[in-house]
Amino acid sequence: MAKTGISIVVSNAVFGSVPNVDANSMLIVAGASAVATGDIAFTLDTPFLLRSLEDLDTLDITVVNNADIYREVAGFFAPKSGINNSGTVLWLVGVATFVDASVLLTAVRATVVSGFQYRPRNILISQIDTFAARPVEPSVIQAAIDLLYTEGFSTVAILGDCIRGDVTATAAEDLEVLLSPMVGLLVVSKTVATRASVGAVGGFMASLSVGTSIGDASLSAFAADMYFTDQSALDTYVNTHCAGVTLAVYNDYGTNQYLFARTRPPKNGLWLNDGATCVDKTTALSSLEATRTIASMVDALRTFLTPYLNNKIPVNKDGDIQSTYKQVVLDNARIKVIQSYIDDGDISDAVITITAKDDDMVTTRTWEVALSVLPAPTLRWVDGYVFYVQSL
Repeated sequence: MAKTGISIVVSNAVFGSVPNVDANSMLIVAGASAVATGDIAFTLDTPFLLRSLEDLDTLDITVVNNADIYREVAGFFAPKSGINNSGTVLWLVGVATFVDASVLLTAVRATVVSGFQYRPRNILISQIDTFAARPVEPSVIQAAIDLLYTEGFSTVAILGDCIRGDVTATAAEDLEVLLSPMVGLLVVSKTVATRASVGAVGGFMASLSVGTSIGDASLSAFAADMYFTDQSALDTYVNTHCAGVTLAVYNDYGTNQYLFARTRPPKNGLWLNDGATCVDKTTALSSLEATRTIASMVDALRTFLTPYLNNKIPVNKDGDIQSTYKQVVLDNARIKVIQSYIDDGDISDAVITITAKDDDMVTTRTWEVALSVLPAPTLRWVDGYVFYVQSL
């Protein structure tokens, strides 16, 4: 006979995880060309969301019509042996010539249309490295990042640059003065006679915990072949292999806070240096892992505090925040803002304080919040001594 009825099967559901904002990146490539032949027209100055190298096919971006874009995107999604960033959010922005602050600001703001959780944390800028088209100065990018911070976009940047001068000469007299925290200046490429490989280095950085130095010797070697992007004459590359320079040159680049590759005997291959930013090396924000950690904690603190806006706050007879209420807030902040960073080894500890402005919550309706972070420092240098003795 015919069967009638209802059959219901219940099984476990697997929910998709929220994207990790710390790994989200934006890649801006100068010298790009618009493409109208793909499934989606690739227009300049517009962010396009990628999750793999294959996503370039929908834009019909190839190594022929946009060689620099293809190389940088390929470097991001496969930055080094053993790491594949497939599935990681990458916003691609092609620009014709000069990357200025307005392009960066407009592109980053546009990403939140797809959801604020997709906003970029790492900004990678591949510049046209010819003498006629001078690269953007780090201070210009820094000004844009400062403005983005006020709007809720906590980012750091890797800026590709071309050094004017022979790498075999005294580097200190050729290097530009660096100004900017939250910006790292990259001066090496994984390909001969091309601009700095910001995609590859940025992809490597995005694959690491925010508090991990990209120069951590416990990591694998970044590459076997990398080249300094220096020029001995107008638009003529020297193409110096990073393994072929002296320790003195390495030290000059390191002293000037550049991002570059170097040997690490007795290990094989080439290693990124300690991940410096464009600021004095004695400051708290002189390394990429420090700036990335701060940027991530800024986001966590902002996310935690936003729900309190326009809520009624209990006060005592003096008009200050009620102490028991404040302690509950601080305890929650410890759990939601601080503890995960300690557990991941990104920081050693942190303390949050909350006070009413002028100790008067009734009149000011303003909280003054301070987040003090104790870093988890990485070892930068070892002074070793070996000698014979008559007795121990």
